Amino acid sequence: MTPSFNQKSASHAKRQKDSLHNGNNSLDSNQSEQKQWRWFGLFLIAYFVIWSIAPTFFASSVPFDVSEGISWGSEWQLGYYKHPPFSSWVLYSFYQLFGHIGPYLLSQLYVLLTLFFIYQLGKKVWSHEVALLGSALTLAIVYYTYPSLEFNHNVAQFPIWAGLYLVFYQALTRNRLTDWLLLGVLGGLGMLTKYSVVFLLLPMAIYLLLPKQWPLLKQPQPWIAIFVMLAVFAPHLYWLVMHDWLPLGYANGRSHDVGEAASSVSRHFSWISFIIAQLVAHIPLLLILALNRKRLFGVSAYKHSLPAGASLLWYLWAAPIGVLVVLSLVFGVGLRDMWGMPMWALSGLLAASFVVPATQLLTATKLRKALAIWLTLATVLMVVYVGFGDKIRHKPSRMQWPEQALAGQAQDTWQSLSSCPLDSVSGDRWLGALVAINSGFPSQMISGPASHSPWMSIERLQKNGTLVMWEDGDDDILLPLLDEITVVGDHQDNNAASSDRLIKKQGQWQISWRDPKADTPLTVNWTAYVPSRCVQSPQ
Repeated sequence: MTPSFNQKSASHAKRQKDSLHNGNNSLDSNQSEQKQWRWFGLFLIAYFVIWSIAPTFFASSVPFDVSEGISWGSEWQLGYYKHPPFSSWVLYSFYQLFGHIGPYLLSQLYVLLTLFFIYQLGKKVWSHEVALLGSALTLAIVYYTYPSLEFNHNVAQFPIWAGLYLVFYQALTRNRLTDWLLLGVLGGLGMLTKYSVVFLLLPMAIYLLLPKQWPLLKQPQPWIAIFVMLAVFAPHLYWLVMHDWLPLGYANGRSHDVGEAASSVSRHFSWISFIIAQLVAHIPLLLILALNRKRLFGVSAYKHSLPAGASLLWYLWAAPIGVLVVLSLVFGVGLRDMWGMPMWALSGLLAASFVVPATQLLTATKLRKALAIWLTLATVLMVVYVGFGDKIRHKPSRMQWPEQALAGQAQDTWQSLSSCPLDSVSGDRWLGALVAINSGFPSQMISGPASHSPWMSIERLQKNGTLVMWEDGDDDILLPLLDEITVVGDHQDNNAASSDRLIKKQGQWQISWRDPKADTPLTVNWTAYVPSRCVQSPQ
């Protein structure tokens, strides 16, 4: 029986109504999703503001690597005995601009820049939704929370690695000269930040050597990128040649110090503990995914859903670990856990790519809630540990030292002995750096070979003297430049005023900890080498 005209019209009207209803539901869902993302964005703003500002109020001193980096950066060298110079320059600049808040602000800006690069990459490979979720989930990697407080060469690599992922992908897919130029610049800056970026650059080079990429190597763009990278790195390379490759010797020593009693055989298996440490850093992300596992692709379905370019990201995610395993297993390089800090910028994005599209709205909501809980917990733990950890454990961490009191004591002691300004501090690296960054930036003469402090010289010491400090019980201080200078004891009278001799004064400071229940005060021994022309007359 053929339906009547009226029946057809009614059926068509019903379909239109259902379609409009579904469209309205979809629109409402999108608006609700955007609103939720806006609220989550406000939460992240609050999170980053707290992590940028709170440590300044709760900590009584900056972390060790921060003080050391600031002190190095004030010398504006092309290299330092431990590391390349770029992150120290940036850190010193931020400290000069913003004071004690500068290092913490810089760390969080580096984390934000990392998330931005991952978001841009995710949009190109998957979608806006996956990119947004993936960049947020990056914060579920432990390295991007508490360890990021200490701006060091590992934290400084965060956006370098993320940026290299992005520009390498763009260079391969678009083959524009600008992308290759950016690849060269970022690669060069990475090498100026920390040499371990080679663990990413090497897999990239290997990928370009695959037969599929040979046509690309016949074009000038990749070679231009290599030239730019070398040009950016060239000044530091010159410094390395002129300073006997100091940082490489330091890095080699560090790799052999892993597990101080470790034998050469055990270093071949240091990759096992290294990978375990990286898995531990992923625990928050893995827990979040486990709680939402029913809404994730299975492995088989995931493989069939991969877009073009996703396999490259998986390669870039896994290959650096492969390089490190080979270095450890084959060459016996001892791996340090923190070398893995910058390697996981892709983890959150790759995790987000497992979300089944049909459940994306609901899953994103649940993942945001779980991530908010994790970040809130991490923030509370950070505030408690930094602000009250020493009073809970009755043992100070590096961020709970009496930095200002120490610097004030050093300045008062020097001014009581010398009419000349404090030109340099020496001895213990930690104490010296804390005094230096709080006392108008006198140079720091680092304990060890004279080559560790190329800005110091016998002539400079002879002219300006120095203040040497070390903790009570730590007498292992090596300052070879002082051994070559004539020093007069503080009770001797050798017509010092008419010579270039240094007058030696000694003493000890007792500085209270901020924890009133601390058993003993901080005891610091000091020796002042005062130029004879600057010696203060007795009052």
